[in-house]
Amino acid sequence: MSVKNIIPTFILKTYQMLEDKMSENIISWINQGTAFIVYNQDLLEKNVLQNFFKHSNYSSFVRQLNLYNFKKVKSNEGFIFKHNFFRKGTKQMLRYIKKKNQEDQPITSAIQEERASHIQEEQNLFKECAIDIKQTNNKLKEDMKLLQETSSYLIDQMQNLNYYIYNQNVDIEQKFKQVGQMLQAINEELKSEKQSDSNTINQTIVRKEEFYQDSKVGSPNPYVDYNSTALNPLDYECFIDSFL
Repeated sequence: MSVKNIIPTFILKTYQMLEDKMSENIISWINQGTAFIVYNQDLLEKNVLQNFFKHSNYSSFVRQLNLYNFKKVKSNEGFIFKHNFFRKGTKQMLRYIKKKNQEDQPITSAIQEERASHIQEEQNLFKECAIDIKQTNNKLKEDMKLLQETSSYLIDQMQNLNYYIYNQNVDIEQKFKQVGQMLQAINEELKSEKQSDSNTINQTIVRKEEFYQDSKVGSPNPYVDYNSTALNPLDYECFIDSFL
């Protein structure tokens, strides 16, 4: 730590005294934490100051506070002492508290230094965010490239599949056409065979009828028995009379 950033001993011990819970009923921070209040001067001299300083004189303690530009305000509960850089929970700000005759660290300079520190912290934060954004952007670019490659591959596979399906459809259509032609040829052949059988049957019937007609001309009656000796009744009577 540089010389200009060393916290004055009096200021540091006063801060430590206010952090002591054992003396809260004598001296303590106000509710807002922006100042401290002395409730009982006598008890502060007897029981508290000697634990933190080489003396226990309340008036000397107040003079030191005035030397470091603390403002004193009277209240119903006691005396309130306030300084812009003396606040509860902000121990890092104590280094900016200087005596009135010290010009090496003006208040404005302290404020500017504090602001510069905050600006530097914000800049570091922005740098970290920028690095994170850049890394995220690079990762997104890689993912996009991978998606494009995958998309191209899928498109090629889809085109190949469409080409395969088209060829299969053409092949199926040709086979259906061939099957249709075969069925038509079979049907024609069946019709031809049926017509041929019908003609054969008709021809057979015609030949049988012609044969029957030929057999009737000049042929004896198939129902008359020409070899029989039986006589008809008239002939039989004439035959009997010839013997009488």
